Order: sequence, then C-alpha cells, then structure tokens
Amino acid sequence: MTTRAGTVLRPALLGRASRLLLALFLACGVVITSALLGVRPAYAATADVVRSLDVKYTVNASGTLSVQETWVWQFGSDSGRHGIKRTLVVREPWAEQGKDTDQDAVYTLSNLKVTSPDGVSTEVSRSDDSTRKGREVETTLQIGSASRTISAPTATYVISYDVRGALRSSPDANPPYDELFWDVTGTGNPAFERVSVTAAVPDGPYEGALRCFAGPVQSTNTCTQAPKVQGDAGVFRTDDLPAGENMSIGVKIQPGAVAVATPDLQPRADARTPAEQAAIVGAGVAVGGAAIASPILGVAYYRKRGRDQRYAGLPPGTFPAGGQQVEAVPNDPDLPIPVAFVPPKIPVAEAGLLVDGVLDTKETAATLVDLAVRGGVRIISENKNDMRVDLLDPSVATAPHEMALLNGIFHGDPPGTVVDLGSQGSLLPAHQALDASVREQVTARGWFTKVPGGRSTTGLGFGVVALVFFGLVQAGLWALLLAAALLPVLITVLIVRAKMRRGQRTPEGRAWSDQVEGFKTYIATAEADQLRFEEGEDIFSRYLPWAIVFGLAERWSKVCGDLVAMGRLPDTTPYWYYGTMNLSSFNTGFLTGTLLSSATPVPVSSGSSGTGFGGGSSFGGGGFSGGGGGGGGSSSW
Repeated sequence: MTTRAGTVLRPALLGRASRLLLALFLACGVVITSALLGVRPAYAATADVVRSLDVKYTVNASGTLSVQETWVWQFGSDSGRHGIKRTLVVREPWAEQGKDTDQDAVYTLSNLKVTSPDGVSTEVSRSDDSTRKGREVETTLQIGSASRTISAPTATYVISYDVRGALRSSPDANPPYDELFWDVTGTGNPAFERVSVTAAVPDGPYEGALRCFAGPVQSTNTCTQAPKVQGDAGVFRTDDLPAGENMSIGVKIQPGAVAVATPDLQPRADARTPAEQAAIVGAGVAVGGAAIASPILGVAYYRKRGRDQRYAGLPPGTFPAGGQQVEAVPNDPDLPIPVAFVPPKIPVAEAGLLVDGVLDTKETAATLVDLAVRGGVRIISENKNDMRVDLLDPSVATAPHEMALLNGIFHGDPPGTVVDLGSQGSLLPAHQALDASVREQVTARGWFTKVPGGRSTTGLGFGVVALVFFGLVQAGLWALLLAAALLPVLITVLIVRAKMRRGQRTPEGRAWSDQVEGFKTYIATAEADQLRFEEGEDIFSRYLPWAIVFGLAERWSKVCGDLVAMGRLPDTTPYWYYGTMNLSSFNTGFLTGTLLSSATPVPVSSGSSGTGFGGGSSFGGGGFSGGGGGGGGSSSW
C-alpha cells in the first residue's frame, strides 16, 4: 500500500496506528456520553410489595370461619424467587381487660388449599414455630417449588382454609352480642398497596356495628375507608399500609346466629401440674444447701485468685527505687488511697482499663477528646443532631491505640478530612481497633497477671451461664428444677466474676491503679474554690478526658462552670471545639452521649410477626390494631 506521495507504509505500523486511533475514538465517545448523560447512579434493590390483598371471611352457622385470601404479590428486583410464605397465628395468650390470663386461645386450621390463576407452583409445605414456652405458635405455609423460579414480576395466590375458635362473645354487654374480631394481615409483611375485606355473617351484621383499624400494633387509627354493610357482609378497605403494620376488622353478630361463638380457650401452655409443683418444693431444699456452701467456696476462690498484688512496705501509688527488689503481697482492699491532684502519666484509655478491667466506649470517647485537646482533631457540633470530627494533625497521635483510633475514623485520609459521627455505630470499627491495641499495650506492660478479656474474665463467663440457663429452660421443667438447685452456685459464680472482672493486678499495675483512683477521687470531690491551677491554664479541657473515663463529665463541667462564674476561667468556647456552646454552658452530656452512641452497635430488631394478645372486643372503645385473633405475616422466598 502507498500514500499519495508514493511512500510505502509497513502493514504492522498501519495496524498499530489503526488500533490506537480506534481506542482514542472509543475513549472520546465514553467521555462525551458521560458528559451528556451524567454518571448513572447504582440502583438499590427494590423491596417486595403486595399490590393487593382481597380477603373473604364467611362465618358459618356452626361457628367455623371460612377464609379465602387472594394475594397479588410483586417481587422485588432480586431475582430467583420461588414463591411466598404465609404465616398464620394458631395459638396466642388470651387477655381480658388488657391483661394476660391463665389461658391460651387456639385457632385450629383445616381444609387448606392453594391455587394460582397465573400458573405458578402452588406446592405447599407446612411447619410450626413456637415461642414463649409454647404459648405463641405460628404455622408457616411455604408456597412454591424449590426447583422452579418465577420470572414474572408479579404472581397471584389464592389461599383458602377454615378456622375453628375464631369467634368471641360478650354476653354481659347491653345488648349482648357475638363478634368476629380478627387481625387480617399481622405485622410481618412488606407494604400493601391495598387491603380489602368482606366478612359475611349469618343474619348479616348489625347496622353500623363494624370496626376497622390499620396501623402499628395497639394503634386506634381507623382504615382509610369507613366500613359499610353490603347485604349480609361488612366491607372494609385500607390503602397504602406500610410494612410491619397491621389491619384488624370487627363485626358484631346477632346472638344465637351461630352454634359456637366462644373461643377455644385452653390452659396456658406453660402451666405446671401438681407433680411439677411438688418437685419445685424439693428443688427448694437443694437450693438451701447450695446457698450455704457456694458463698464459702466463692470467697475462698476469690481470695486466692482475684485479689491484687502490692509492693510490700511501699505507700500506695509508689514504685521501688531502681534495682530494688520488693516482695509482692496480697492487696488490702481497705487500704486508704491518697488523693492525687494531677493525673498519672499514662494514656487515659490505659487508665480506664486499669481501673475497672473494662474497656468500653467511654475510653474511646475520652481518647478522641484527648486528641482534640492536644490539637490532633477538632470536634464540630452546630446543633443537637450534628457530630463531626475534623482531622488537623495526625502526628499528635503517638500511642499505638491513638493511631489505631484515627486510622479507624479517617482511614489514612489527609488533614482537613471531616467525618460524620452523628449516627449510632459510626465509630464502632475505630472503637474495636482501639480496644485491641490498648489490650496489647497493657499486656506488654505486665500490669495484670492476665489482662481481662473484652467480653469475659477469669471463671465462667456470664454469656456461657446465660446460654446454659436458657437451654435448660427450653429443655423443660425438670431441667429447670436442676437449674434452680444450681442457682446459688450460679449467683456465686456471677458475683465472683463481677469482682474479678477488674482482673488481678501485678504490684506495678496496682501502683498505677492507685494513682488513677487517687485522681478519680480528686475529680469526684473537689469544688471550684479548691482547685489550684496556673493563670491561663485550660484546666477544663486538660482534665475533661479523665472525667469522661471516670463517668464524671457532667460534674466536671459544672465545677468549671462555677469557675467561670467566679471569674477564674474565661467564658469562651474551647479551642478544640467548633459549635454554639461556651464553657459556662458546655453540654458535656450531649458531647459524651453522642460519642458513646456512635461507638455503640446498632441494635437488631426482633423481627416478630405476631400481633400480641387475643381477647377483648373491637367495640366499646377497646378496639385497636392487633387486638383481634389471628395475625401472622408473609414474605417471599
């Protein structure tokens, strides 16, 4: 191949140039397209929604309730769904006048059938799950096939069944009446766009004797449409029911219209028999014997394994002179510790672990404030919902745990980075990194014979005790009686554990602990007119981290507020803080409370789908969402 000038081009060079030109063209296309359209955000997976739930209740003359539920289920954006699960309450505690009784209401299911006009699988597997020692039982219907998935965005399921024991009666009312008071949806569901119900009863419902509640459990909010009578049925509807909220309906029935209008009440599932009661008395005798022996053994164990060691003959808080060998003796817990007017020369987080054997969120909050006081960070709070930290000088962090804390917050970002700590749990990873580092440091210093663990200490941990006890309770009465006989032993173990939670200090650790405890006494007892400090010294900021770790931050703030009133401290905003509070009005509780919350894990919800107690009436001002029988929930799988 030649150019117009006759120059010969090598094929390899031409191919390389063509590929380069093509790559540049494609790159330009990507840039131009991004500029015109913008970067598309990543879309979060959408949740399931029930487009509609249509329920038909028919109260038969026998008193049995026939139910037909038609679910139009819209699956979320996650693929691979096999079907839905429908959970129905079949046993729950019975309440009268809002109080639990010694009876449970039992709802017996029969004639279960599932169909679908959409042709999806309607295979059904049934399982029961009980809680509260069998007082609450739910039946879960898993509908669909594990070998088939649903490709369509929605599927319709028609579930029909009969319930015995659904009705209740109010013979003492004036006039008396029977009633269907039923929780239609339960609380364990996704959001509903529409829930409509018809409830047909023999001889038709009383005119105007219809109730409809929609909202959280115990809410008296009414449904979005007022119920009405059509023929022999009551008609109910509510729209846009949020996830986790319930719809309940109430229908009065003419007395005598049904053969059985009373609930199926049975003795509470956890009731004890006379033989079991006698066994409890026998267990009490064993408890008495254990109550005498276990404390004696516990005291002996603690005196040997739990008491601190101390340098013999040296005053509290002092160390042997260089090279001096001093005997270690058991610590006398009644030995008075002198007041210390300055904090010990150890990091505040190490002092917190040393004084009580526990390193929790107080030490993290105190360390962060200490770094702020020393100029490493600035704490920003411009309103009650605001808590941010601005990185100023990371070189201020010299101890390993301080560097771990800053790295956990800022992840190596440069000075000027601002991180929001206003939400619960936002500081948790940094707190965990600090915890591990402090324990390593204290271990290396040899201040404990064994550094207390993060969740347990010497002896049987509380978590193990609680787990064993819970297992015995679930195993039945006889295992529970055994646990009762062992209860004094368990109590002794817990008391000894609590005393040993602080760990056993070596003589050096005990001397440092004396200094920490002496300074804690100073912060806890000193009044404003007793404080001595140099003019211009910011004593509030200097000692605030220590007050936080001692749990005395509010007191220290009040004492320093008194110093401002006396004219001994200027009423200015602390230099390490940016916000709206001056020293005289500094809300230490807000500061520490927010920091402690940010280092605390977010609690996990229980996920319960029940609606509470059955019992009571939907009429006479006593009705609310979740007050009827039944309930349950639904989900996809």
